[in-house]
Amino acid sequence: MSPSPPRPGSLHRGLAAGRAVRFLATELAGIANITRERHDLDPDATRIAAEALVAASLMSAWIKGEERITLQIQGEQPRFSFMADVDSEGGLRARLTPASVPLPKGGNVNGLIYAIRADVSKEIYRGVSAIEDQTIERALAAHVRGSEQMDAFLRIGVSMGEDGRVRSAGGIVVERLPEEPGLPSMSREDFRNQFAGIEDQPAQELLLALAFGTLVGEKVEILENRELHWRCGCSQERIEAVLYNLGVAELRAILAEQGGAEVACHFSNLAYTVDADGIQGLIDLHEQTDEAPT
Repeated sequence: MSPSPPRPGSLHRGLAAGRAVRFLATELAGIANITRERHDLDPDATRIAAEALVAASLMSAWIKGEERITLQIQGEQPRFSFMADVDSEGGLRARLTPASVPLPKGGNVNGLIYAIRADVSKEIYRGVSAIEDQTIERALAAHVRGSEQMDAFLRIGVSMGEDGRVRSAGGIVVERLPEEPGLPSMSREDFRNQFAGIEDQPAQELLLALAFGTLVGEKVEILENRELHWRCGCSQERIEAVLYNLGVAELRAILAEQGGAEVACHFSNLAYTVDADGIQGLIDLHEQTDEAPT
């Protein structure tokens, strides 16, 4: 029997320090490599995408239901644009442009990081932070502490193979829970003394220790293990719905000038074609709808 393919990624939530601290850990080398392949990224662009994917996954730590986290990074030096969506069921999609990015030694970048939390009906939270000659890891840590006012420590690690593929891409965020009467708590000073060392340890060592049930010497309680997977909502039906919403005049112009339409999904990099008969069908549907009695 042939071995099963590796999982695209995994996510683990839990508690530590007598339930006074919560954490989220993630490993998603598989999804990073899917992103690399879908967008034909060079090694430096792949590293940026992998780090940003881990960052996006860590920012989704406590979303639920139909909520979604969108992470955008606009790099000014070097120039690049990254965007990822993460949903509460572990579905991720991402894109990075351009496909080739010259990453400076040390991995520091300059730009802006945007984090948006929303559900299907409204935006719940939006935060913007500057990236000032920092790694994506340090920028995200500053964003979490500043924009979300959390007592937290964060670690991200990515390792690359000589072939340009991602060997490992993972991270962990540890947060002190607010002090509430009758619930376990830890002072800020004790939290810092116990967990600040996370930022000096390799991410893969931390993830390995978690697999054996410990975090910086503390026993952990795992609340959830979840698989992460690439998920993109693009489909032929959705593309046709987008074209339909252009309206009759625009559809007739497409039919006359192009004889059809080809639309590429920015995330999956797949192209969807709607031929002349398909465009005419959308026009006919509009006309039938307009003629239907109210």
